Amino acid sequence: MNTFDGLPPTNAGFAATANACMPELYTIDQHARNIVEAKKDPTTTLGWSASVKGPVEDMQVLNSGDCVILDFGGHRTGYFSFNLVPYKHGMEPADSPARLRIVFGEILADVAEELEPYNAWLSKAWLPDEIINVDYLPQPVKIQRRHAFRYIRIDVLAVSARFGVKVEQPLAHAVSSAPRGNPASLSFTKRGQEFTEEKKNVLRKIDEVALLTLRNCMHTVYEDGPRRDMRLWIGDLRLQALANYATFRDTTLAKRCLYLFAATPLRDDGLLSASCYEKPHICSGGQSIVDFTQIYAAALLDYVQFSGDHTTGKELFPVALKQFELSIARCDSNNGLYKPVYDDMSGPSPVGGATWHFIDWHEELDKDTASHCVIIFGLKNVLKLSQVLSLPTPMIQTPFSDKPLKLPVIIDKLTQAARAHLYDASRGVFVSGRKKQISWASNAWAVMAGVPTDKEEAAHALEVAYKDAGSIIANTPYLHHYLCEAFIEAGLEDLATQHIVEYWGSMCDAGAETFWETWDPKKPKHSPYGDFHSNSFCHAWSCTPSLLLRRLGYE
Repeated sequence: MNTFDGLPPTNAGFAATANACMPELYTIDQHARNIVEAKKDPTTTLGWSASVKGPVEDMQVLNSGDCVILDFGGHRTGYFSFNLVPYKHGMEPADSPARLRIVFGEILADVAEELEPYNAWLSKAWLPDEIINVDYLPQPVKIQRRHAFRYIRIDVLAVSARFGVKVEQPLAHAVSSAPRGNPASLSFTKRGQEFTEEKKNVLRKIDEVALLTLRNCMHTVYEDGPRRDMRLWIGDLRLQALANYATFRDTTLAKRCLYLFAATPLRDDGLLSASCYEKPHICSGGQSIVDFTQIYAAALLDYVQFSGDHTTGKELFPVALKQFELSIARCDSNNGLYKPVYDDMSGPSPVGGATWHFIDWHEELDKDTASHCVIIFGLKNVLKLSQVLSLPTPMIQTPFSDKPLKLPVIIDKLTQAARAHLYDASRGVFVSGRKKQISWASNAWAVMAGVPTDKEEAAHALEVAYKDAGSIIANTPYLHHYLCEAFIEAGLEDLATQHIVEYWGSMCDAGAETFWETWDPKKPKHSPYGDFHSNSFCHAWSCTPSLLLRRLGYE
């Protein structure tokens, strides 16, 4: 069975449109700044600090068992090249290959700690290291795999006793499809003039880190992370594209990504895949995250509204609508509640591809209410898209009637179901599941879906969930984004700003130069995959402070 067996054929027309939007990749060569030493440091969040040993030009000859750590200063996505030069210890020339292990570090812990033993359920093949043999020294070397890194550790696994080696002219070749220049720094001329300079600088720093995160994830698609996966996911796409519209203001990459998903459904019935592969050929990712499929409509609407490209909107509108024709069947015909799919993604996907709901990486999160509200949010976006495109009001078949119903009727039915069964009026908060769990996810998505009757009710629900000691919080910046977006929708702009400072700002305090895939300040080495070294430290869904801060009026 090959990679593409069991998947529907790629839509050639959509794929051709996507390929016509292929962006240019820009390359910048960057020299290593220093040789550093990693030292255990219990005063730092992740337990390590770096001290400068000297300039790269002063590198000592390395023999078997020696290592050196190079610091390139700042994070980039790209390639690594160097000249490997032998230094003989006697009369004889280099008489064997040099065997090297090269470890790429997004953060210092990557090169300070051993990557083994590895305990994640994700493939060990994602670990950011390479073992190479270099013959016939001296020799120019270029690592063919692209990596995300600031630090590089080079271990000399073996040379003969007759010579050592030096790494000379080490170069990083940073690549991105983002425009070369950054948008203007936050000025606070429209809002935030009363902030102290210290607070303004904190917000500017968060914005700078968010922009670099976005830049380093922009390639031939909006990648979720350049360290691991390196591919396109619907949930990440929407947040990256929104951040880009507010900053770099590019539209071509988003258009390419929307068409790639349309070209590569998971099933013959049109269900979208959660992710899409570009290489070796365009194809579906083999699983569907249902809440991501429902957010595709929002991503398409965002693109159409920002670009004015109604042609694309009309061509892809049936793809967006199809997701709700399929997922509405999960609604109970009696109480109107939507039932998500819980699945274990650590094993192989079943035949036909796995379908599941994400919402957030939190082991204790009950996803029922958030999932119900995501489908309302998605339906509202596809309805608005039809209005923007001057299309007839869509109708779909539902469990609620023998006849197709118009979207406004369905939206009202689901909203009333949420208010009747998911809202605890005594406390003024949305709850989920049989245990009536309170969570940030349930209340953020209820507000995003417009379930509360007004801003006051929305604000109260969010504040209760946010402050409740037993509330299930967010583990990923993905959900933290929607929490902040919900704060803004509910008129809680000050709380949104506070949360950005406390959450993304605490990542900066921990040393982040790009924002991380998952972050809990109380559990800084938490991993949803079972091993800290499987985490991505430049992750697309983390880039949205640049969007949020501009929505808040601080540009």
